Formats: sequence, C-alpha cells, structure tokens
Amino acid sequence: MMVACRSRRTGPVESVPVYRRCKVAKFSFRRYEDQAKASVALGIVACVSLLAQAYMVFRHVDLQQWVIAYGNPSRRYLVMITTAISLLVAVAALGLGLNSAGQRRNEKPMLSWAGFFMGAGIICLAIIFYMVFHLRSEFIGIGS
Repeated sequence: MMVACRSRRTGPVESVPVYRRCKVAKFSFRRYEDQAKASVALGIVACVSLLAQAYMVFRHVDLQQWVIAYGNPSRRYLVMITTAISLLVAVAALGLGLNSAGQRRNEKPMLSWAGFFMGAGIICLAIIFYMVFHLRSEFIGIGS
C-alpha cells in the first residue's frame, strides 16, 4: 500500500510505502497519544486547583451549625476564581480525553480515559464545592 507523503529531500509529494510514513513533530496535538498525555496533565493541574478551591471553601467551617464563616469580602471572589480555573482546566482535560479515547491510532487509550474521568470528576466536585460555599457561607464583619 502506498501513501502520499512530502519529503524534505524530494520536495514535491511522492508515493511511499506505508512503513515509511510522514513524520509528525515530537509533540503534536494531531497525535492522539499526545492528546491523552495532555489530558492527564491538565487533569492534574485541575486537581491542584480543586484542592485550592476546597481549602478556600472549607477553611472556617462550623460543623455544629453547618455554616462557613468568613470575614474578608474578597474571599467570595477567590472562591469564584478558583472555581472558574478548576472548571476551565477540567473541561479541557475532559475534551482532550474524550477526543482521543476511542481512536484506533491511539497507543495509550488508558491515559485518555484517565484524563476524561479526572476532568468529569473535577467538574462535578468544583460545582458541588461552589454551591456549598454559596448556600452555606455567612459574612461576619464589622457593621453587619
């Protein structure tokens, strides 16, 4: 079987055997295993962001009254920012994992599925943590 390939030596497109395929860059998003690796890397970054969000949400929890008390009004904005970062990075991880998971040429489908499920889980947890903070937080400051 012959495949069309552009070679540096010959210049124009030529027919070459399948075993001598066109070379792709070392890290290219056209290769599905690179998408799988990026998916897992983005999942890890989203996990770190989720940990920061969890710290910001559950820092001053009163378990007897089930209230999250905070005194600095900028804490609400920090929770929103960490939620947005977690969601954006997790959506990217989920998308890359989903795109490369079922491809035949993907040599590492387990990485694709790992990135997909990491992204999905982090999206769910980020929304849950934000809703807990939104529903159970109370501003305790001077003049309130």
